[in-house]
Amino acid sequence: MRLPNGTAGVGQRTGKQRSGTGGPGVRGRHLRWGLRSRIAEHPALYLPVARLKYGQAVVSGDAKLVIDGFTRSGVTFAVIAFQACQREPVRVAHTLHAPAHVAAAVRRGIPTLVTIRDPEAAVLSAIIREPYVTAEQGLRAWIRFYSKILPYRHGFVLGFFDDVVGNYGGVIRAINDRFGTSFEEFEHTPENVETCFSIIEDRARRPPWSEALGQFESGLIGLSEYRAAVARFGPAGPLTPIPESRVPRPSSEREVIKEALVSQIWGPALRELRLDARRLFAQYGGQVTTPIEPGRGADAGD
Repeated sequence: MRLPNGTAGVGQRTGKQRSGTGGPGVRGRHLRWGLRSRIAEHPALYLPVARLKYGQAVVSGDAKLVIDGFTRSGVTFAVIAFQACQREPVRVAHTLHAPAHVAAAVRRGIPTLVTIRDPEAAVLSAIIREPYVTAEQGLRAWIRFYSKILPYRHGFVLGFFDDVVGNYGGVIRAINDRFGTSFEEFEHTPENVETCFSIIEDRARRPPWSEALGQFESGLIGLSEYRAAVARFGPAGPLTPIPESRVPRPSSEREVIKEALVSQIWGPALRELRLDARRLFAQYGGQVTTPIEPGRGADAGD
């Protein structure tokens, strides 16, 4: 389905250094992120709390689809692009980044899409966006997420990051084939992609119409209703700059940031964790093309 035009609107640092030099606030966020990633494994513990905090985004009896995955794996694009191409809004539970959410959806028999990205790329993006997260912490969380949902693999469609951001219509087709649904397929045209990124940038700015945006993501209103809600706020005026770490599309400046952080992931101390993550990624059918260590070919059996 074609969308209408336009939208509204160095050197290696250790985990201790990253979480400790920013003071108590940064250390607290570091600890909370790690604790949350562990609690998110357990439906009975996590989902009641998530329901209080995220409401309509959490799986419930009226959900027609669940879209989730590890952070920085294309989940937000998948949600926005899905809703943008539907003729009528579809109730979608989404973006908790919690294995408990996926488990609950599969147990209920709800059609589910799980996005997945090369673990090193996903973790690198995560530590750019959340500087209080260490590379080790991110890799362990990635492994926990996809290990915990592996027993539910029969009950969800897997969307590789490159397919989600480059051929999302094919991913939605796979959902329809797997679950017998008839969702509209996204047409990956420059106009449609720009529409999605514009909405995602709105989201990153946390605009005054955030409530309408949340309703749009969850399928309580459609794209035209979302645009009408934005228009009610009148001329936007100067746009709030998005911090470079939160820019939701490719960024040359963020590439420089990445180069400064690469050694955190590819240092020798995390080699075994990287191998564990790559083996798990391979179980899902993924392949990491970069060598296990910079300047070296991948080891046999990697």
